[in-house]
Amino acid sequence: MSQILRFRSTWGVDTGDNYANWQKWLPTLKAQGYVGIEVDIAPLPNISTIRQICDQVGLEICVMIHTKWPGYAGPKPVGLTPADHLAGYRAQLEIAKALRPFKINAHSGDDKWSIDEAVEFFMGTLAIDAELGLKGMVSHETHRNRAFFSPYSTAEVVRRVPSLQITADFSHFVVVCERLLDQGEEDKELLRTIIPRVTHIHARIGTTQSSQCPDPTNDVFAEERKFFENAWSQIIQSIVSQTSSPVTFVPEYGPFPYHPFGAASSFSDVADSEGRRLQALFEIFANQATSSS
Repeated sequence: MSQILRFRSTWGVDTGDNYANWQKWLPTLKAQGYVGIEVDIAPLPNISTIRQICDQVGLEICVMIHTKWPGYAGPKPVGLTPADHLAGYRAQLEIAKALRPFKINAHSGDDKWSIDEAVEFFMGTLAIDAELGLKGMVSHETHRNRAFFSPYSTAEVVRRVPSLQITADFSHFVVVCERLLDQGEEDKELLRTIIPRVTHIHARIGTTQSSQCPDPTNDVFAEERKFFENAWSQIIQSIVSQTSSPVTFVPEYGPFPYHPFGAASSFSDVADSEGRRLQALFEIFANQATSSS
């Protein structure tokens, strides 16, 4: 059976002075069964300290990068071309390499681009990956504001760049399309096109109006839970059938305004409880996939 490796997002968790908070927090993640953390390096100083702490604790690092417009702070930059984003992509990968990443997750491109522009960019990323010795290390996230904001654009790019690797965060698709993508045949076909290229999962249950629900196990979210778990099962089956590589996932639940104001549990508690629940569920999916292959 393929290994299921759980990474914890550091999104919304204050580092403290010189990472003092993380030095206390990371050992608790190790004790909970996480194999590593996923870190957005854009806002963080002295990132070499992160590697030192993780080495001390025994955690891997998945690095998150933004090809341009890191953190979505301020107005969206206008007029940026695929060449501009490729320059940013290369620069961010050079920084990411210093952390000896287990995997790299990229927020890539621009939602304004045409399909041709997106294809130009993603073809360029594959060349850069190879030049930097990172072939097969990078996956590009399905995310609003980015080239993969929609299942339509994502599926079309994947058809034209079939060796591209994807980080699946389908909560963004569900919000953009305002529907769960398991009803009509067209939607199912879009996911059938995308899923074989998925190599990393951001496992967050959202709704048609919000990319994050406050309590994924509540019965009010039964239809959403059914859709997302079925999609994740298909992804795990795809990964197991294609490679001996482990399945990596992040229970990526973030702070307000992703997390609803006044929710009964904190976003960190939801991330950890979902991480435990999905670890067990994903191991079942992986075992089923192995048994049927």
